[in-house]
Amino acid sequence: PLHYSGDAPVRRASDDVSGSFADMLNGALAKTNDLQVDAEGLMRRMVTEPESVDIHQVMVATQKAEIALGLTKAVRDGALNAYRELMNLR
Repeated sequence: PLHYSGDAPVRRASDDVSGSFADMLNGALAKTNDLQVDAEGLMRRMVTEPESVDIHQVMVATQKAEIALGLTKAVRDGALNAYRELMNLR
């Protein structure tokens, strides 16, 4: 990011909370997406090549993806509720 003067870039400190929180959220969303994609791929393989994948692998991958998505929704709802509360303080 640049200062408003546009001259010198702003350097983040290694302990910058906002940057690390944003990175953590992006990483968590990427992990949730990866779990969804992996579960869907295993389900497709289960349908097209039933001998190549074990039903237990498919079920475990599906449950992991479902739990991750549920947690992601809960975090989103909590963040939205916190934002709404902050807006109501004004």
